[in-house]
Order: sequence, then structure tokens, then C-alpha cells
Amino acid sequence: MVAVSGAAGTGVACAGSGQDALAAVHPLDLEAQPLGPALDALARQWGVSISVDPALVAGRVAPAQQGDATLADALRKALGGTGLVALPTGASITVQRTAAAVERARPAPTAGQANSLDEVVVTEAVERSVYSEGSRSYAPKNVEVGKAAQSLREIPQSVTVVTRQRMDDQAMRTLDEVMNYTTGVTRDENWLDTTYQSRGLNITNFRYDGGSTTTARSGSRSQDMAQFDSVALLRGPDGLFGAGEAGGVINFTYKRPLAERRTQVLVSAGTMSNYRAELDTTGALNESGSLRGRAVVVTHNRDDMAEPSRQKRRLLYGTLELDVAPDTFVTLGASYQNDKNPGFNASLPRYADGSNIGFPRNTNMGAPWNWIHRENTTLFAKLDHELAAGWKLKAQLRHTRFNEGVNGAEIENSPSPITGAGADWWINQVKTQSRETGLDVNVQGGFDALGRRHDVLFGFDSQRGSDYSRSLWPRIGPADIFDRTPPADPGYPLGDWTNGSQTVTQKAGFYGSLRLRPVDDLAVVLGGRYTLQERTTQHDMSGKLNSKSVDGNIFVPYVGVVYDVSPAWSIYASTAEIFQSQAGKLSAPLPGKPLDPVRGRTYELGVKGELAPGLAGSAAIFRTEKKGVAAIDPAYPSTEWRGGCCWFRDGYQLSKGIDLELTGQVTPDLQVAVGYTFNDNVDKRANDARFATITPRHLLKAWGNYRFSGELRGWSAGAGMTMQSSTFRKGTLNAYNPETGQYDGPWSAYQFNSPGHAVWSARVGYEINKQWSVAMNVSNLFDKTYYSTVGYAGYGNFYGEKRAVNFTLQGSF
Repeated sequence: MVAVSGAAGTGVACAGSGQDALAAVHPLDLEAQPLGPALDALARQWGVSISVDPALVAGRVAPAQQGDATLADALRKALGGTGLVALPTGASITVQRTAAAVERARPAPTAGQANSLDEVVVTEAVERSVYSEGSRSYAPKNVEVGKAAQSLREIPQSVTVVTRQRMDDQAMRTLDEVMNYTTGVTRDENWLDTTYQSRGLNITNFRYDGGSTTTARSGSRSQDMAQFDSVALLRGPDGLFGAGEAGGVINFTYKRPLAERRTQVLVSAGTMSNYRAELDTTGALNESGSLRGRAVVVTHNRDDMAEPSRQKRRLLYGTLELDVAPDTFVTLGASYQNDKNPGFNASLPRYADGSNIGFPRNTNMGAPWNWIHRENTTLFAKLDHELAAGWKLKAQLRHTRFNEGVNGAEIENSPSPITGAGADWWINQVKTQSRETGLDVNVQGGFDALGRRHDVLFGFDSQRGSDYSRSLWPRIGPADIFDRTPPADPGYPLGDWTNGSQTVTQKAGFYGSLRLRPVDDLAVVLGGRYTLQERTTQHDMSGKLNSKSVDGNIFVPYVGVVYDVSPAWSIYASTAEIFQSQAGKLSAPLPGKPLDPVRGRTYELGVKGELAPGLAGSAAIFRTEKKGVAAIDPAYPSTEWRGGCCWFRDGYQLSKGIDLELTGQVTPDLQVAVGYTFNDNVDKRANDARFATITPRHLLKAWGNYRFSGELRGWSAGAGMTMQSSTFRKGTLNAYNPETGQYDGPWSAYQFNSPGHAVWSARVGYEINKQWSVAMNVSNLFDKTYYSTVGYAGYGNFYGEKRAVNFTLQGSF
């Protein structure tokens, strides 16, 4: 047996696994030649070890191949008519006689495929890959939003995946940019962070590589995407794996080390002094390829639209993958991100009568000396071990340390439209330290019964988090919104901290799922999570106990059904239960007792499939009911200033609508990502008024990128848009008092409306050669002025970004 390899003369194994290489796309320009040298050329092109007995290829000729292709397709053509099969075997690919291969169902030949290829089997189901890097596709083959790699059709809930290729095409550098383009997601911006909603419900849970569930923290919007292969959003509750909030859970898939030696560089420059540089290098670290490593370094500086706010980010990411045995590998990794935001913007007010003041888009209501400094450090370790009879053990340990400091002055409160008076300068200083450790261990496998294979997954996870916070928020004095002379920097901190707490949260539980196939084409998914405990304890700055809550011995069930109506299409139905702690809300009388968790359920009915190879489509109808949501106790009007007291557990929220999505390859040269969501959400305790008023009823997000051929080969062009119907924010204002000439009259209801709008983006790219490419991305193509977030009278209003142009040079070696 001889190994031909992408790393000349080394016999180095494939990038992580032979399975990964089979899905990767590369351009080909091969003449007809002997089969041995042809396989050698393919190995070098894909950077993968291909092992073959020279006697099997002697005297055989491989046909010419031109154009872009996956390695799987290239091997089919090269081996056509030879009686040979290509099998991924761990980190490499082995070519052997068909009779020696494991008998598997063969995919139908694609249009135009020669009949002689029918006898060639390239097995791609040995190890499912969740990695999209190198595929050049917007549609993932598999995702890991749960604990196991699954195709989108196998998951009886709506899932959107943003692949590495799409992030590169649309120049998505942060989580905030990914969420801005993700189907059904609404952004709610504030001056410290951005929260996200799906179906009118908050998205508060994250996972990394399918591990234990963690909670979104301050600064999450700035997570840099250079360290990730893809980002997936599962819409609806995922209480089975500890993400019980109904908005959904976001799963981040880290880039993994590859055995192929490769270095990628990216340099970009654009308007608003937007400068970024990336270095991403990976490869085998020993001769056998059993130890692989990867390192990513990023520096990114840019001005914000609200002058003089500026973003400064540094990212270091490193990971090692070691094959400790033929059936076991261990992954170690670390990530460090440092974000600084000098001169940050505090948000814009409205006039006291609720009307729009009409500030220029570069207006900043903060002091020039403002700053935010965040550090996020993550360490993780993973174990993957193949057990007997097709079973697998997976374990993941993750530890995160987050530090944040905020020093700022801001203008808040609404000024009079007559006199301009009424706004004030406030100082806001914050110090936060958070620590979290998560463990997840599970076993995956299956068994045979009734002539069919059935899948089993069961495991245990636990999380422990601690949050230390201190803050100061004194009023300084009146402010002139048109002559914003800030107070002097008082130093950090300006004195003793006046507010603060220490909070410790502990969670632990068992989970399990069973996928039964009672008849052909039908899968029934039964699962549940048993929460052993969910404990939250909070102390004030002096160490006095503020509140304590303990939930436990709670079972959260999950049921789903998937029926394959054809080889390409499935229909599904599912019901998932909501379990959301609200221990921070206290019931009367003072000092209060923690409220019981929110409970509820989501029902979803949908269809998923492929309109064409590589083009995934889905449609879903959903209905979510949340019961026991905290509602303000009118006997205690100053709720937020009494340590979270007092509330009723009486809320009843209902959200329903549809999700439509089309993602992937329309033609070999055209990739698209289109998503539409209709949402109708009502508060059943408030005369069916909308409870998520910033979620539009209609939301359409679309993007497409076309690669030209012929005389324009090498060029590509893309365009997209985000279109939404109107939204609003409601509350109360003081009416105008003619006796005083001030807005100090009775409280009256208001509603601030944000009209529907569409924001367009575009891209032009050119592949200079196989190593280098350039691109120009334009966001807000027509420079539309609009509010991305409509807040309140005194604060919380943000303009959407103005038009920005960004030029990118990328290289791969």
C-alpha cells in the first residue's frame, strides 16, 4: 500500500478526517493521465493522504477533469469503470476493490453522469462532518445544534446555519453582523450591548461545539467570527439540552486543526477608518499527522458612526488535536479576545412630547473620554472516543473568564421641544467579573430491532457560574443636547461603589433522546431532560443574602416526528417544553420570594428538503405559549428599585407565525440565502396587545452571490437586502402643563413608531489566481437613514449604520 499526500513526501493525513476532505471544493484542471499520478494530483490539490496498492492502478487511465468539484466527485470520475472504491478511513482516504468495501446504499447518479460510474462507491457516511470550511457552500451538510451531527432534515425544528463561505462573502466579522443577516432575528440595541429576539422571544442561550448551554453575556455581540467555522440558530426552546428559553439557542462551531499545511491571510480597509488583519495557520505538527494545530490572530480597528466612538479588537485563538489512539482523539483550545471602545455612544433621546429630534447620524450623547474595556478568555478540552458496535463517547469541559470595565458620562432624559431643557448628564461606572465552567458528557449509538436501526443518545451536563458586579450612576447636572459640553472625567471609580452584588448559579441534569424507526421512512424522536438542580444565590456588597432560589427534580419532555415523503423531502412535527428560571424576580411581600420558573410549550409543523442537490428549503408553522411570566405587582410601583420586588407570576404570552427559508446552490455558480418570517405575538393579559413590539410582523432577509464563467471567469458579484414592516415602542410620558409651561402634567400613553424599511448591500469579487482574491463589500448601499432601534423618550434610540465600503484582500497558501 502506498500513500500519496498533499504534503509532498510526508504521507500526512487529511485535514482532521478524510470525510472533511470529500466535501471540500477545489478548482480542477487535469489532463487525461495514468490513474496513479491522477490520484497523486488529487491528493496534493486537497491536501489529503490517499492510500492505494500500486498494483490496483497499474495500467489504468483517469479522464481529464476541469472546473470546480468536490473531492468525492473527482474521485468518482477518476475511478469510473475501474471497480475501485474510495473510503475515508480516519484521517485519510483508502482506495481498494469494491468487493472489499462495506456494502452501502448508493446515491443516484447526478444528471449527465456516465453509466460506468454506477459501480463506483465513494462512502461519505462513515463519519458525519459538521464543518463547512472549504465547501464554498451556504448550505451545511450537517449541524451540531444538539449533541450529535445531524442533517437539517433530521431535526424537527427550524434551524438556520451561517457557513464560513457566507460569512466571508458578506464580510461578517462579529456575532452582531451574523445575527443581522440571520433569518427571523431582530436586534435590540443599547449602549452596552445588543440583545436578539426570534419569534418575538429572547435568545439568551449559547453553545460551543454542541457542549453544555451557557448564557449570553455583556459584549457577546462583539464575538469575533475568525475563530468559528459556522454559526447555527435553532429556533424555539431546546429544553432537552438545557436551553429552555423559547427564542432559541445559538451554536458556535470552532475551526478545527487540519493536517494539511495551510496559511490564510486577510487584510481589509474601508470607510470609517475600518482596518482589519487576520492570520490563520494550520497543519500537522509531527511527521505522522497525529498531532495537528491551528492558530488564528486578528487585529481590527474601526471608527463608529457616532463620533468619536472607536472599536479596537484583538483576538488570539489556538487549538490542538491529538490522535491518542486509532479510535480516540483529544482537542485542547484557548481563545482570548480584548475589546476596547473609547468614546462610546450612549444612545439618543427624543423630545418630551415624543417627537423625533432629528439629530445627525454622527451624534454622540456621551463624553469623548468614555471607555469600555472587555476581556474574554476561554479554555476548552474535548474527548472523542469510538466505542464498540458503533457507539461513541464525547466529553467537553469549558471554562470562561470575563472582565468588564465601563467609565462614561451620558445625556439622558427627554428635553422640552419648547425650551430644550430637561436633559441631564449622568456618570455611569461599572466593574464586572464573571466566571463560568461547563461540563458535558454523553454517549451516542444505536441498536437494531424490528429490522431497522434506532439511535440513542444520553448524557449529563452541569454548569457553575459566578458574577461579581459593582456600579455607580450619579446625576451630574443639566445638559444642553445641542451644546454637549461634558463633565470632566472623574476618575475610575470616582468613589466607593454604591450598588453591587455577587451571584452564584449552579445547574445540573441528565438528558436523553431516542430516535425510533418503527416503519420505513418514519422517525419518532422521544426525549427529555431531568433537572437535578438549578440553584441561584445572590448577596449584596456587604455579603448579606438578597435572594436564594432552588429548582430541581423537574422533567422537561420533547417529542418529534419526521416522515420522509420522498428521497428529497420530509415533513415533521414537534413539541418542546419551555423551562425558564426567573429567580431574579421576587413576589410580595418585601423582601420577597423568588418566582417559580416560566413554563410553556412550542408546537411546530413543517417541511424540509432539497429543491436540487445542495439547495435546501424549509417551511414551518409555529405556536409558542409562555405562562407564568413575571408581571409587575401594582402594589409596589417602584419594582426595579426594590431589589427585584415585587412581581406576580401571571403573564401569558402567545407567539405564532411561519418561517420560510431557502439556502444553498441554485446553480453551480449561484449561492443564495433567503429567509422570511411572519410573527404575530400577543399578551393575553393585556387585551392581546403585542408584547414584542420591536419584532416586525414581516421580516425578509435575502442574499445571493454569483460566480461568473467564460470570459468573466474569476469575477463574482453579490447583492442582498433586509426588509421589515413597521415596529414600535410604547410607554408613558408626562403631558404638557400650560400652567407651568413644562412637560410635568399627567402621565399619558405614547407609541413611538419606526416605519418599515429595506436596507441593501452588495459585493464584487475577483479571484486573481488560486492563492489570491480581492473583494469590495458595500453595506447600506443606498445610504438609507433609519432607526435600527427605537427606544424611549429619554434614551435608547439608535440610528442604523450609514453606507460603508470595505475592500478585502485574501490569500491562501
